[in-house]
Amino acid sequence: MELALIFILSVIIAFALATGSFLNVIIYRVPRKESIVWPGSHCPKCGEGLSWYDNIPLLSWFWLRGRCRHCGRPISWQYPLVELTTALLLVAAFFKFGVDLKFIFAALMLLVLLTVAVVDAQRQIIPNRIILPSLVVVPILAVAAGLAGRQAMPIVGSVGYLEMAIGFVLGGGLLLIIAMVRPGGMGGGDIKLAAFMGIFLGRYVLIALFIGFLLGSLAGIISMAFFHKSRKDLLPFGPYLSLGAMLTLFFGYELFQWYIGFIL
Repeated sequence: MELALIFILSVIIAFALATGSFLNVIIYRVPRKESIVWPGSHCPKCGEGLSWYDNIPLLSWFWLRGRCRHCGRPISWQYPLVELTTALLLVAAFFKFGVDLKFIFAALMLLVLLTVAVVDAQRQIIPNRIILPSLVVVPILAVAAGLAGRQAMPIVGSVGYLEMAIGFVLGGGLLLIIAMVRPGGMGGGDIKLAAFMGIFLGRYVLIALFIGFLLGSLAGIISMAFFHKSRKDLLPFGPYLSLGAMLTLFFGYELFQWYIGFIL
């Protein structure tokens, strides 16, 4: 049993590190409207192509001490951090859901959330090239799983197509209302991201939104208090929504039970 667990974890970690490397490609190229397929991996500073031994997830960055072999300029710490975070998230999802279809959907959700969070933090935009295909593909996969007798969505709470629809409407609808009441207070990407979260979380998306708003508010207060930011400075909301969704994915039911016990 222990050998089987070690083997499964090894496969998950290897897959996650490779996937994290590809997420870095998406994070860098999609906002710049570049192809994610061609050209191959290259230094973003000098444009020189990377050999396979300079492109090993996590290891190559440390081996090269964070610098390009060709031009010697620094390579962002984002690259190993995204790869490591991807591995940690997928391992955590495995321990949460085990060898189950929910693990596959959870992994898909986490990969999209991580990508969106980093892009929005850097560029203050959630590209349609990332979020729109996700909004289309995920329901199709969920329906296909249901037709095969393996309904697994939403991941948190009760499963079923109605619950997915409720989460979609609650997540996207609530942020849409906020955007209509307060123009400029919520971006279109945030609305689509919240709807995406709702597909996976069902009505528990409300917990994710609450956590996201709480974290975003705290970040805004800290920015104004210590970094001389003002209310007019834009604060990307995607990272906080994504973190709220991740926490809800892993602890949503427990958080709900704690809240019910607290108010009662």
